[in-house]
Amino acid sequence: MAQWLRTVLPALALVAALRAHAQRLDSLHVFKRLPEGHYTSASANALAWQLLRGHAPFTTVTGDRMATAREAMTGYLPARHTFRNLPTLTHVAIAWSGGRPVALGVADDLDLIINFTARTEYRISGMTDRIKVRALLARMVVE
Repeated sequence: MAQWLRTVLPALALVAALRAHAQRLDSLHVFKRLPEGHYTSASANALAWQLLRGHAPFTTVTGDRMATAREAMTGYLPARHTFRNLPTLTHVAIAWSGGRPVALGVADDLDLIINFTARTEYRISGMTDRIKVRALLARMVVE
């Protein structure tokens, strides 16, 4: 159960962030392991593509989980991403939006989602939204 939570919650956050900001999402592959190391935006982006090409193990998010994630992520606000160190990076993923691959990352315990391809980041806008996100994701795990 704990392993499932560690994999599914970031995946849901990634799905929802893309969907909440008008990008059609076809599929999402969240890579199960992030190799030890210090990451920058550029190295995390490169790692996502390397894991894709290397056929690394991943989890796919589909169906009802995507709908719940979309609802949870309405509290995320988009901003321009500037390349920098990412000491709290926890997951990288590749999503397909309109048939095109997009590299993504999750950091700051779900508070920061980065679309490396579009150089956009999404942050939770406030404590109320943070609680809402956690409640919706917890509900999804229970159902």
